[in-house]
Amino acid sequence: MEKQTAIASSCLFLLYIATFTVLEAHHHHHRHNRHGSVKLFVFGDSYADTGNTGKSVSASWKEPYGINFPGKPAGRFSDGFVLTDYIASFLGISSPVPYTLRKFVKKSKLESGMNFAYGGTGVFDTVFGGPNLTTQIDFFQQLLEQKLYSTKNDVVNSSIALVSVAGNDYAAYFGNHTEDFAVVTKSIIKQLAVDLERIHGLGVRKIAVTAIGPLGCLPRMTSFLSYQNCSEVANLVSIFHNQILRQKVEELNKETKKSSFVILDLYNASLSAIMLPKHHQGYSTLQINPLKPCCVGVSKEYSCGSVDENGAKKYIVCDKPKLSFFWDMIHPSQNGWHEVYSAIKSSLRQLYL
Repeated sequence: MEKQTAIASSCLFLLYIATFTVLEAHHHHHRHNRHGSVKLFVFGDSYADTGNTGKSVSASWKEPYGINFPGKPAGRFSDGFVLTDYIASFLGISSPVPYTLRKFVKKSKLESGMNFAYGGTGVFDTVFGGPNLTTQIDFFQQLLEQKLYSTKNDVVNSSIALVSVAGNDYAAYFGNHTEDFAVVTKSIIKQLAVDLERIHGLGVRKIAVTAIGPLGCLPRMTSFLSYQNCSEVANLVSIFHNQILRQKVEELNKETKKSSFVILDLYNASLSAIMLPKHHQGYSTLQINPLKPCCVGVSKEYSCGSVDENGAKKYIVCDKPKLSFFWDMIHPSQNGWHEVYSAIKSSLRQLYL
C-alpha cells in the first residue's frame, strides 16, 4: 500500500512538472520583460491560484477545467487563464510557480516570483479551509529567511505583489446573517491592511490589491433569478467593501509616501464586461447570456467537474466557452478574465510609477 502511495505521489509531481513546462513554453515569448527584471508574488484565493489547491480536494484538477489552456486540468479554477496569468503576461514574465511546486522545479524557474494563493481561502479562515492570507505571507517570509531570493534589496528593487482575496470571507455572511455586514467588512479590511503593510515591510515595492467583484452577479447568486439579473442586495456588500478598502489604501499610501498600493477595480471591470455587448470574430455576445455559467452540473446536487460512482460525467459545458464570462458558478472563464484584464490595464501601469 505504501509503495502504491509513493508511486501515486511521484506521478502527481510529474504531472505538476509537465504542466508547468507547458505553461513556461506558452509564456516564453513574453520573457522580454519590458520593464527590466521583475518578480511577482501572488497571495489570495481561487481567482489567483494556479495550482496550489490539492488535487484530491479541488475540482480545478478535474475535467473540464483547463480545456482552453493548457488543454487539460492544471489547477486553475477556469477553462484557461486566471487573473495571475494575465498580470504576469503584462509584466513580461512567466506565471509564477505555485508554492507547492517550488521544490520540484529548477531554481531558474523561480525567477518570476512565486504564487502562494489557494482556492477557497480568505483574509481569515473560511469554511473551505486552506491557508489564510496571514499564513500565505508566513510562507513568503520563510522563503526570504531561507535566502531563496538572494537579498532583501533584490526583492525591494524588482518585485510586485498581487493580493486577490476577501470574496470567500463573505461566504459565511451570505449563509448566516448573524452579524451586520458593515461590522464584518470593517473587520476584514482592518486585517487586510495589516497584511498589506506586512508584505510591504518584507520588501515588496508595489502591491496590487483587488477590489472584490460584484458578488451579486456570480451565477451562484443569479441562479435564483434564472440568470437574468444581478442581486442588488449582494452587490451592496461589494460596493461597501470596496469603499472601505479604497479609504484604507489611501491611508496606507499616505504613510508610505510612495503610492505603494494600487487597487485593481474588479467590480467595475466585471460589470462593464457583463453589461456592454461585444463582438468576437463576428459573433455577438448579445446571443450569450453573460450571467449564465458555461459549465454546470446536470442537477442541483452536481457541479462543474462532477462524475458519478461509475465515472460518468454529471456536468454540461456550453457550446461556446470562449465567449462566456463565467466558467462555473463562481469563477470567470478565460474570456471573462481577459475582459477584466483589459479594463484594469491602466491601473497595472501604475505599478511602474
